[in-house]
Amino acid sequence: MFGNKKDENGTVNHTITTFIGESASFEGNLTAQASIKVDGRINGDMNIEGMIVLGETARITGNVNTTELIVYGHIDGNVNATTLTLKSSGHITGNIHVKNLEIESGASYQGHVQMQSTTSTTICSCTSSSTTPT
Repeated sequence: MFGNKKDENGTVNHTITTFIGESASFEGNLTAQASIKVDGRINGDMNIEGMIVLGETARITGNVNTTELIVYGHIDGNVNATTLTLKSSGHITGNIHVKNLEIESGASYQGHVQMQSTTSTTICSCTSSSTTPT
């Protein structure tokens, strides 16, 4: 139940071990070596070695650095992630630096997107309402 575990193929399965509820707010930089779900507000940078799931009520004001990021809520800051999934309710205002990117229809971002080159990069459903081309 706790921590990141590898399956028989060596793939990491992220288990949420930290939760910041909708009524909670956090001031300052947050660093963790686990996966985290945020439904509340964070005013500061996030440096998470696992996965971050931002619920629809989540509001992050600060830069986000993580392995995997799923955004249903709002980020006002730059994002650096290996994998980013921007859901239809998600909004990012800031520059995005990723290896793998998925943007659902209805999602929005304002900023530049820089993708690390890889032989298997896939961009799916890339519709956004507010983009600035690179």
